Amino acid sequence: MLPRSKENRLRRTARRMGLRLEKSRARDPHDVTFGGYMLIYIERNAIAYCAAGNKRHDYSLTLDGVEAYLKRREREETRRNRGSGLSSGHPM
Repeated sequence: MLPRSKENRLRRTARRMGLRLEKSRARDPHDVTFGGYMLIYIERNAIAYCAAGNKRHDYSLTLDGVEAYLKRREREETRRNRGSGLSSGHPM
């Protein structure tokens, strides 16, 4: 899959979960955040996920890291909904 199409797919998936996928604006390839991503809670405008333990650089995720996080979060939501008797296809 092309990186841009993967990025767009992950943006759509994140939006369904109430998150926004942001890419670093750094243009200097020597910048630590160059090409990195992070996830933001849309409602709170707060960081939802960036690489653990990385306090200085928020844009530290790769697209593969974003994808892994979103898949893990989807599984957790499905498990929660199944445990409470809600189906994932029908919002309350």
